[in-house]
Amino acid sequence: MRRYIPLLIIGLCIVFMVLATLLYTTQSVGKKEQANKFIPVTKTLTVYTTIPVEMASIIASEYQKDANIQVNFIPIAKEDLINNFQQNNAKDVDMVLADSTVLEELKSLNALTSNISEEEDIVKERFKDNNNSWIGVWYDPIVFCYNLDYVKNNWQIPLTWNDLAQNNNIKIAMTDFMVASAAANVLYSLSQDKNIDNTMLLMQQIHAKVVRYAKYLSTPVRMVGMGEADVAIAVQSETLRYINDNYPISIIYPKDGTAYQLTAVGIVKDSNQQVEANNFIKWLLSDDIQISLQKNRYYYVPTNYTSLTYKEFAGKNIRFLEKNTIFDENAKKAILDEWVTNVRLKN
Repeated sequence: MRRYIPLLIIGLCIVFMVLATLLYTTQSVGKKEQANKFIPVTKTLTVYTTIPVEMASIIASEYQKDANIQVNFIPIAKEDLINNFQQNNAKDVDMVLADSTVLEELKSLNALTSNISEEEDIVKERFKDNNNSWIGVWYDPIVFCYNLDYVKNNWQIPLTWNDLAQNNNIKIAMTDFMVASAAANVLYSLSQDKNIDNTMLLMQQIHAKVVRYAKYLSTPVRMVGMGEADVAIAVQSETLRYINDNYPISIIYPKDGTAYQLTAVGIVKDSNQQVEANNFIKWLLSDDIQISLQKNRYYYVPTNYTSLTYKEFAGKNIRFLEKNTIFDENAKKAILDEWVTNVRLKN
């Protein structure tokens, strides 16, 4: 009988292992089914936006996971967005996520409600409306994007707009001011900071070194990365994309100040979902969305300076030129027309 005892113990061990495996598998399947279980959406926010469609899709997907609220983004051109509010054709819209200049226009139409929370109160005055009608959630500064070989081989690197204009041995790439508002912000901000005449003189000097006026914000950065230009006047978001793709480029922030494009959000006054909209704004100011955007190669600086993602940006304390919002659309058009006539089309 004793000789069967080892066999019995082995058999019991095998049975125990099989039972343990079955129990673990059952629990794992149960958890997976629970995780994949459909949870019905309880609320829907309708948001007009001018940000890229792919980016809006990421934001909507992440917020539905976090808050179980569907964000229905409606991509729309700036002019059409403003016109819809002017014509009272935006009755079902709860919020607007767009360039801050758009929100400023809506404020003048009395279309937005005043809103404030602890998270929003943290944001610096520069990045929000004085009456809390809208608040900036992230921004994209203009930078000097240098080729690393140029930096290594030149002991004196232009660090200011004047340095760049006066350097006769440099090849510059930049996006045409006529095709991108983010690029044109440089022109408007410099015009306010240095006055229009001095800005046009500065631009004429820079124009003499420009090897290409590109149609897209990414092109000047790629040119610098491939050694076709020494420096690009570019948006930081595109520059960081190429840095993360291991292009030999670096960022320098103009010491005498730079321009930026601010993405802001506001709640429509007639919306009946004020609480839900305010919660969405708080979430837009959090680390969660910034982490998701960066995973998808969208690199913007959050306006919430207490967030971890803000602290990761080396240029978070850069000097800004004065806001260009004092220029209305007609004034901006006049400045742009003067640049085209007296700079862009000059030989």
